[in-house]
Amino acid sequence: MADLFAAKHFLIVDDFADMRTALKRILNSLGAIHIDQARNGSEAIAKMQARHYDVVLCDYNLGTGKDGQQILEEARVRQLLGVDSIFIMITAENTREMVMGAVEYAPDSYLSKPFTKEFLQTRLTKLFERKAHLYKVNQALLAKDPAGAIRELDTLIADHPSNLSELLKLKSEICIESNRLDEAQSVLEQVLAIREMPWARLGLGKIQFMRKQFTQAAETFSQIIEQERSFVAAYDWLAKTQMAQRQYAEAEETLKLAARLSPRNIRRQGLIGDIALTNNHPETAELAYEQAVGLAKYSVFNHPALFAGLAKSKAAAGKREEALKVAEQIPKVFPDHPEAALYQATATVFVKAKAGDQAGAQAALAQAEQELARLNEGARLSQHALELAKAYAELGQEDKAAALLRQVIANNHDDEDILTQIIHLCQESKLNYDAESAIREVQGDVVRTNNEGVRLIKQGEFDAAIKLLSHAAEEMPGNKTINLNAAKALLMYMERRGITNDLIAQVHHYINRVQTLAPDDWRLGDVRHRLRKLTQT
Repeated sequence: MADLFAAKHFLIVDDFADMRTALKRILNSLGAIHIDQARNGSEAIAKMQARHYDVVLCDYNLGTGKDGQQILEEARVRQLLGVDSIFIMITAENTREMVMGAVEYAPDSYLSKPFTKEFLQTRLTKLFERKAHLYKVNQALLAKDPAGAIRELDTLIADHPSNLSELLKLKSEICIESNRLDEAQSVLEQVLAIREMPWARLGLGKIQFMRKQFTQAAETFSQIIEQERSFVAAYDWLAKTQMAQRQYAEAEETLKLAARLSPRNIRRQGLIGDIALTNNHPETAELAYEQAVGLAKYSVFNHPALFAGLAKSKAAAGKREEALKVAEQIPKVFPDHPEAALYQATATVFVKAKAGDQAGAQAALAQAEQELARLNEGARLSQHALELAKAYAELGQEDKAAALLRQVIANNHDDEDILTQIIHLCQESKLNYDAESAIREVQGDVVRTNNEGVRLIKQGEFDAAIKLLSHAAEEMPGNKTINLNAAKALLMYMERRGITNDLIAQVHHYINRVQTLAPDDWRLGDVRHRLRKLTQT
């Protein structure tokens, strides 16, 4: 048993030195050797960035700065914890708000103070068994190799270990994230044939959503909520489905129910604000944004968009002076944030327009256009473009809004969330732009271009494929599918005719674009693997 603890690296996070010392003594007595300590959230994140920890023991209340939940959410978002890591939240309080907030980021366990050495030993030993042998799976995931991670999991699953349920859950999640939907469905149905598990039912609902089977998906998520009222992830997915079905008012109500269960989720509060503002419910939007801004101060999710949303909702509620003050706060709160000036400008457009100051609104709009051009030196980031399109719509500049929205559609022809936002924006702002028809038309164009490129690749006409896809990638720098296929065409060309520095640089250019837009895109792993293989031969 001592060897088991001796092989692990531990991080203790607590603002009280006495507590850190006491925990270190307990771990030492169990055989642990490698033990680091952090006094606050910033130190904890810095240490997790510097090395991989097998176990993090984190107090929830850490005084001023990040709390335990915010450390956990940042570690999850920035992938500082592997699937083989253990995160234990230690707390002296167990309010529903705290527990629900932390549960959403799935700590591996809780410890309520006070606890004994024997209790900690038992809890850790069980968690070691649950996480056993996941090192290779984690290495494959770090290398963006989902197929490799699934192979490692299949090897472990074949032995029917005690942590089988954990392994099947992990495999289904990786399959869904890497778009292996048939395989994921098979795993989930295998689990549900033995026992009803909310996480497995949720996985099936996600698959239905990804297949655009929205009616079935809504029924699945509603069924989960009926059986498990506190399962907040089901509310989020039901709202996402309702948005895809153009049921915007229902989506707002569903998210409000989730927020009542778990009010400390910043992204959900921000989403309620976004939807309520577009649904012309400024009081609901203001309340949600107030919550999000208040919670976000030390969070990885703190962003100028939350302040811009708060300013717009206050303006829409007739609180113009308060709204202007919030907009003016943005560069002060985010002095080094590259997007702060854009969001301040678009919020000011909205506030000035509501106040009847057309000249002020036009000046802010000109500033927003400059900021968007500055931000878009690389791939166009769609949320920025949508933000400016809303400003155009507010000032009645429909042609400019329509042109910008068409670019966003082309860059995101297969992104249901972005397309839904565009339709919602057009409907609620009364913009004279048939978004549904535009989406169908642009999708058709993009799919035809992409299919032609793939056909040329399959027929070995690489020069033509490269010319077609490279041109399309420059026309649609934010389209991940087109950029990845342009990279693939170049790789296949070099696999047959030899590499050149210029073509290698071009492949890196397309990969970097996608990496910037979607670092977790499952398709990146395959392209990177082929590039590595090519350059190492």
